[in-house]
Amino acid sequence: MNEEFVGVLGPIGLVRGGVLHSPPSPVVRALLGMLAASPGPLATESLIEVVWRHKPPRDPRGALHLAVCRLRGWLRETAAGSRIVTVASGYHLDLDGGVTDLTLFRAEASRPDASLESLSDSLALWRGRPFANVPGKRFDSRLVDSLLAERDDVTRRAARAAIEQGAPELAIRLIEPLCHFESLDEAAHGVLMEALVAAGRQGTATMVYDRIRQRLAVELGIEPGTQLQQAHLACLGRSAAGGPRGGEGAKPPRPRPGGRALGRESDVAQVAGLLAGHHMVTVIGPPGVGKTRLALELFAEAADQDRDGVRYLSLSEATAEKELERLPETGTELVVIDDCDSRPDLVRGPLARLLMSRRSPTVLLAAHRPLGISGEVTWAMRPLDPEATETLLRRRAAEAVPGLSLTAKDRPHVWSLCRQADGLPAVVESLAALLRTFPLPVLAEHAVADLGSLIDGANPSAVLFGSGVHQVWRGLTSSQQLLLLRLAGLPHDFSVECAIAVCGGAPLDHRMVLNSLAALVDNCLVLPYESGSGRRYRLLTPIRAMILHHYAEQALLPEPVPAVAR
Repeated sequence: MNEEFVGVLGPIGLVRGGVLHSPPSPVVRALLGMLAASPGPLATESLIEVVWRHKPPRDPRGALHLAVCRLRGWLRETAAGSRIVTVASGYHLDLDGGVTDLTLFRAEASRPDASLESLSDSLALWRGRPFANVPGKRFDSRLVDSLLAERDDVTRRAARAAIEQGAPELAIRLIEPLCHFESLDEAAHGVLMEALVAAGRQGTATMVYDRIRQRLAVELGIEPGTQLQQAHLACLGRSAAGGPRGGEGAKPPRPRPGGRALGRESDVAQVAGLLAGHHMVTVIGPPGVGKTRLALELFAEAADQDRDGVRYLSLSEATAEKELERLPETGTELVVIDDCDSRPDLVRGPLARLLMSRRSPTVLLAAHRPLGISGEVTWAMRPLDPEATETLLRRRAAEAVPGLSLTAKDRPHVWSLCRQADGLPAVVESLAALLRTFPLPVLAEHAVADLGSLIDGANPSAVLFGSGVHQVWRGLTSSQQLLLLRLAGLPHDFSVECAIAVCGGAPLDHRMVLNSLAALVDNCLVLPYESGSGRRYRLLTPIRAMILHHYAEQALLPEPVPAVAR
């Protein structure tokens, strides 16, 4: 892989030896990104329209000329040989034999016979969301969406190649983030189902089919296409032609043990015990901690034992209330419910009535916060302990970069990454995947300096984590959002007194701080713990980084309070 290239697939700038060098001005970064992403010259009018479309300067052509002059100066100092060429209609970036990560990505991924290794190398070029360090008002969102669509296509191909090479768990990790709760990507869901079946997880694959089928019916009014239907038949142990596989009535193999729930053996056992003695168990925890994965493992285990008695239900669907009301009539014994945070007020009543039914099934939910229903038992998932975090990082690093050997001298950098991941498996997997792009010391340095920018959409695991953070954020009130932003600005853990003294102030009074803090704890964004001096609170490092990265401009910080005890 090239040691130096102009980067578009992530923050804009020159990547040299794994280190990003960016122009200091957002306008100059936007200009560099647009020219680097274009295969030919860009017209002056097009550049002006994109960079200044929200607030055009008095002299647009003069402003563009000044920005081009600054970009030329930056290129002379940073990327010798590259230059901006003026053409009749506008400007063109001449790399003088150099390359961009976009051209490298397309060169590797465009070959129809590209191997899994080549496709993985292409995906490794992605360092985050395109134009990640350019304000949204200064780049073309349609271009970013188009580039992300290219990445998704290569991700699907890589996952399918992994299945063909007998690595279904790798395929699952690649494709799962493309099947998030808002996705209507039938092709991605089909590949995910194939990978799950290949991994012996037919119960989970059936759940995936039910979820996308419901979503297609509600949002588009259509039935699943041929690929999804064939994948569903494979889940049922039949070929696409309808013939039985493995004999009439043959049951699929049970999920293979080991690896999938690293460090969660106790959680799985304790939740399974709660399900045996209670009608409703809600698994809660911060984004990226593995709630859904834990629930799906329990679902798959039960589904492979008795497929007819286990169901999956997404509360984001318009038919969710009716489905809940009908469950006692269907003979369902266990129902796993997802997307509980999307419609908590609408489903609280139907769920309460379901639990009062004499034929009520056992209910397992994965959510950011409890629903507050009588009879609900809550199991809070905590971050992984340091030992499990390091084990997971080393395992995922070896999978991301085959042959990578982390020796004793690398351990300080490994520990540094583990501290930044703060026990969240989704962030551990995201950082491990970034080792395909950055050397370990460079990655550790960037993770400490700016974790939010580094993991923002950098790879499928990061996309899944970011989606969870944004979903919880959207469910907060404005007062809760403001307190969270102010707490994220604290460099340490804090007490209630510290939160009131430092983060209070207009428009948050004493009462609003206490009320909002309780809500943030309920949403698992702030974690309480006991210390020698009493109860204290903290934000996990990745959540703090993502909140500041995306929403810091909304913070209205009060005047500093002197001599406040931590």
